[in-house]
Amino acid sequence: MSLLELKPRPLTRDKQTFRDDRLFIVGCDDTYAPDQYFSFFELSRVHVLVVPTKDSTSNARAVLDRVLRIAIDEDDERWMVLDTDHFIRGRHLRSFRAALKSAQAKGVNVALSRPCFELWLLLHHADETEVAALVNADAVQLALRKKLGEYNKCKLKREHFSAECVARACMRAERLDLAVRGGAIPSQNTTRVYLLWKAILAKAQGALIPAELRNLV
Repeated sequence: MSLLELKPRPLTRDKQTFRDDRLFIVGCDDTYAPDQYFSFFELSRVHVLVVPTKDSTSNARAVLDRVLRIAIDEDDERWMVLDTDHFIRGRHLRSFRAALKSAQAKGVNVALSRPCFELWLLLHHADETEVAALVNADAVQLALRKKLGEYNKCKLKREHFSAECVARACMRAERLDLAVRGGAIPSQNTTRVYLLWKAILAKAQGALIPAELRNLV
């Protein structure tokens, strides 16, 4: 079993066990990969509840609405894990921008990946210089498949995403993100899932954070 596994906790705090726990509500525009990925990890006093897309409404506005429907306490956080993919093209761009602006106004954090969440997964195994020029989501998935020898977004494998790999991915993603332009919607490949990880680790019980991740706090 992995050193860390994030599992959803009950949405009520009427049990003594959860009195001091912090909850991260993470909405995503994907049905499979982010939900599986975060199910691999566990940290003391932090629980992540992924709200995947299950009804084909994967646009950012729908993701935001799902996240906002879940009540949180003062020290909990709401996040959206979003791809740019086709949502920044043509007529989709205006509604995408509007959803991001609304999320900011409502205190919902956004971890955007351009072009897709798989770029984040790829950074667990590839340097940021290897991913910068990948032209689209298909190219990213192909690169990930080559690195791992396989890739099925419906069947992620725990052994591909160790704590050590997460630490490397966070450092690579931050370096990549600092090099791109475009603000809320980056102009080049990047992934901001590292910001979500840093927020999670900041609220975890420090002494019990795996050694591989402590330099991220």
